[in-house]
Amino acid sequence: MLRLHRRFRSLSFWWVAFAIHHLCIPASAQQILPDIVITINVSSLSLAATLEVISLKSGISFSYNPKNIGADQIISYSSIDKTLTFILEDLSEKFGLTYTFVENQIVLKPNKKPDKAVVQNSTLSGFVKDAKTGEALIGSTLLVKELQVGTVCNVFGFYSITIPKGRYTLECSFVGYKVLSSTLDLNSSVSQDIGLTEEPPLLKEIVVQASTEETGKELQVSSTDLQPKAVEQRPALFGEMDVVKSLESVPGIKFHSEGSTFYYVRGGNRDQNMILIDDAQIYNPSHMLGLFSTIIPDAVNDITLYKGDMPASLGGRLSSVLDVRTKKGNDQHMQAWGNVGLISSKLGIEGPFKKETSSFLISARVSRLKWLAHRVGDGITKFNFYDLTGKVNFKLNSKNKILFSFYSGADNYFNTSSAIAWTNTASTFRWNHLISNRLFLNTTLAASSYNYFLYTNVTDNTRWNSHISNVNLKTDFSYFIKPQNQFIFGMGINGYNFNPGNLQSSQPIPSDIHPLSVKNSVEFVVYGNHEVKLNQHWGLNYGLRLSSWTNTGESFEFVLDQNRNPIDTLFYKQGENYKKYGFVEPRITLTYLLNEKTSFKTNLSRNIQNVHLISNSISPFTSLEVWLPSSINIQPQTSNQVSLGYYQTISELGVSLQAETFYKKMRHQIDYESHAETLLNPLLEAELRFGNAQAYGIEFQLKKDEGRLRGMAGYAYSRAKRKFDEINQGQEFNAFYDRPHQINIMVAYDINLRWNLGMNWNYSTGGPFSSPISFYSLNGLEVPVYGQKNNDRLPDYHRMDVSATVKLNKSPEKKFQHSLTFSVYNLYGRKNVLFVNYNKIELEDGSFKIPSNLVDANRLTTQFFVFGFTPSISYNFKWL
Repeated sequence: MLRLHRRFRSLSFWWVAFAIHHLCIPASAQQILPDIVITINVSSLSLAATLEVISLKSGISFSYNPKNIGADQIISYSSIDKTLTFILEDLSEKFGLTYTFVENQIVLKPNKKPDKAVVQNSTLSGFVKDAKTGEALIGSTLLVKELQVGTVCNVFGFYSITIPKGRYTLECSFVGYKVLSSTLDLNSSVSQDIGLTEEPPLLKEIVVQASTEETGKELQVSSTDLQPKAVEQRPALFGEMDVVKSLESVPGIKFHSEGSTFYYVRGGNRDQNMILIDDAQIYNPSHMLGLFSTIIPDAVNDITLYKGDMPASLGGRLSSVLDVRTKKGNDQHMQAWGNVGLISSKLGIEGPFKKETSSFLISARVSRLKWLAHRVGDGITKFNFYDLTGKVNFKLNSKNKILFSFYSGADNYFNTSSAIAWTNTASTFRWNHLISNRLFLNTTLAASSYNYFLYTNVTDNTRWNSHISNVNLKTDFSYFIKPQNQFIFGMGINGYNFNPGNLQSSQPIPSDIHPLSVKNSVEFVVYGNHEVKLNQHWGLNYGLRLSSWTNTGESFEFVLDQNRNPIDTLFYKQGENYKKYGFVEPRITLTYLLNEKTSFKTNLSRNIQNVHLISNSISPFTSLEVWLPSSINIQPQTSNQVSLGYYQTISELGVSLQAETFYKKMRHQIDYESHAETLLNPLLEAELRFGNAQAYGIEFQLKKDEGRLRGMAGYAYSRAKRKFDEINQGQEFNAFYDRPHQINIMVAYDINLRWNLGMNWNYSTGGPFSSPISFYSLNGLEVPVYGQKNNDRLPDYHRMDVSATVKLNKSPEKKFQHSLTFSVYNLYGRKNVLFVNYNKIELEDGSFKIPSNLVDANRLTTQFFVFGFTPSISYNFKWL
């Protein structure tokens, strides 16, 4: 018994020893952290690098699985004179970690994810605006520094961020404004408007903070933002600031020729570009036959150009959308501004009806062309143009706003017998409604109209009239699900009316002139676009646009055979639907962020176009345009584009670099047989020829938006080819806008607070044209023989413009500010060729005879150019 007892005592000892051993291991492993006080301040570092900094300062190492704790996520963290325990608990709470101190090292593990019901989020939402004027700062960036998540304001300045409750540092920034940083205790959902203060570039310190968590525009490819102030500082012809011509500095944008506002984007024709002013279409944005555009920078709040990768809410063109948003008017105080130049004078007034609640803006420009009219000819009776822009807005309450804007512009060039004139009108009614702090509703009713008049007899008002108009009703929903996750969806209906050109007169119209059918079309659209950041490196932006296009009566259509001869005429009653098309337009962009400063993006998009410009003129100075819809004889134009881009921010210099390459395939493109008749031709559609086109290229752009020295530099190599079975013997030929090499440089420099200098230089390969390959004599006349279409090129184009602006106020604090701008267009007088003539011979006395009719004569090629060295001066003023 004693032996058994002793044996039991021995066994108990070992059990107790075993228990004590295992109970003591956790006690000894879970050690107490030493009371170490450190200071840490890191910005845009990975979590792993941040832990390494803590380890170096505290002398204690960390142990963790990098994948489990998200060690590569980028964070910013600051803690001054805090204990190591405080810092670890703070980091654990912010990043969902647990820690233990074992064997003189800190072991980190991911915390178990709480149930969704336990997680409590709050939403911060509101509008970002200019603190002095109340204008929405479209595209402003908001960043929650502790979480390194953020968002970008939409086109109305609205933002929404949903994050866990807590205490955060919110940073709001916009180009040209002071960065606003504030501490936020987010215990419940709140609405907070943010006002930013403008900062002169000369005084602004360049501090660029890049983050892998930026959203919105980061997931958009092939888009460019143009600041109205940058447009104003650009040297311009006759000192006329011009939104459309400022696109000349963007790689991939090619203008028709010297002085023209017609432009081409990535191998597409000029009608494949849509221009929107507050969502209303502008069909002819030109004055003085294309010398100037209709859009006044002083009345503009934001300008965004999409080169192919259009959001799903913006469709209807193959190549680009120029989205212009006008100012809503200063809701803080009255102000006026204006300009007096050689060609025109401008005046704008804006101010509040009721401070911070309602405001208005009205802006007008009228031409001053009497001096030019006298130089054109003594028979000129009317020679002018004008623009009128206006907007009113009312904040009904915290959730509802309504806005109304309008634009009207016209050109009139009359002599005693004939004349040309055209008008543009556009108006928009908009209702903004906050359904919740994460769901934003925008409903828009927009209408626009364009009329062109060619007078053959001014006395009896005989004129040819071409017309297009449309009314568009659409509703957009923006759902801010959470940071880096936004869903935009909506629907719309479009109604179109087309008059392809009919004769009007106060006198009876001759019986041999046949009317052309007026056409009507209706378009229904449903669309959705989802932007989401998948993780720290990958982002996805995908969308779908579904649309239907229907032609409706009253109208008539010709049925053409395979040789384009009419074989029947179909008549449709008013309201009768007779031709329908349905479309699916997908788009997707995939983004990979290599680090906080470098990203790659690839995009695939499909676009459809149902309105077509019918004009066979190659002149850059014409507004004689006919628009027709997709119908029985005209199929919708289609485009498929793929692009790949590289983007980098050079923070030290405040410079961004982007390089994009693209390939675009287009079907059902429109061209014309030689000597096509497009005026008063009832069989106009029989003159059209249809084929395919392709374009490809690579574009580089270096951009600097802030600091004393600002500017853009770009280079593009691109090609544009077209192929039609019935043109050029079915062989591929260069498009008119195929100009392989393009270089653009634009610079603005502030010498001091009063003097600003501007310069832009443009170069491009000469445009293609068809030159004769030989001549022969027929009945005493010399006749040219042409070979391949566009077989030759004009000389290369290049031009430099400079400007200098001096503020006449010595003090920038005065309410009345005024300045003088001196500019020179084509500084070194380059004679950029517009046309080449081959049918001249030089006679013995040195004069020229046109046309030539002697095969053996001294034939000369003569060239025509428009502008040489052209100086100008303008006076600008602003009353604040």
